[in-house]
Amino acid sequence: MFNNLLNLLYPENLTCIFCDEEIFDNNIYSTCDNCYKNLPFIKEKVCDRCGDVIKSMATYCNRCQKSKTNYDKARSVFYYKDEIRSCIKRFKFDGCKYLYKPLAQFMAEKYKEEKFYCDVITYIPIHETRLKLRGYNQAELLAKELSKILNVEFAENALLKIKKTMPQAELNYKQRQTNLIDVFKVVNKSAFKNKNVLIVDDIFTTGATIDNCASVIKKAGANKVFALTVAHTIIEE
Repeated sequence: MFNNLLNLLYPENLTCIFCDEEIFDNNIYSTCDNCYKNLPFIKEKVCDRCGDVIKSMATYCNRCQKSKTNYDKARSVFYYKDEIRSCIKRFKFDGCKYLYKPLAQFMAEKYKEEKFYCDVITYIPIHETRLKLRGYNQAELLAKELSKILNVEFAENALLKIKKTMPQAELNYKQRQTNLIDVFKVVNKSAFKNKNVLIVDDIFTTGATIDNCASVIKKAGANKVFALTVAHTIIEE
């Protein structure tokens, strides 16, 4: 009843999350028409596995041709730039928790477009010390909302980060691979056993974090592991 009263007094979707202009219709993306048409959607051909943009006729990018990944397929809605970069930074570091709802709506459309058809949705966990500092895990908020939109089971606290690590953004490619060794642990194997699992996060850069999570999830008995993120740092070929 309290939440219903808050929604009545302070209804959502009244202003654009990118430009703050007033929105006059019930827009699930909380985005005005002008901002929507200028958003950096990924529409080009991408690597069938990691989602990096490729300009050749190949199915996989050079990196995925040379090495295998534990996840089966990763996709993102946007390029990590411009309005999306700013939006994600506000979401993660400025306490703008409400952004999880419109961003999850964008992700839901991508999920349907890619025909993932997963049995359970989970998320990239963060260490408890960072969780206390930030107050929330942005990936968990996205995953929980996505599970509601798609009516797919949500696996909460089934995957944990058991070691504190250096932020991936501060490391080079080789350091990112070793920074995450033995960092993640499945504490509820039944959540993933014999299931197709979707891992949710905000940004895909090299895929190292998602790959390490996919590794322990598959060891727990998952059939396939897919990944969906809001944005992708593109490495064009």
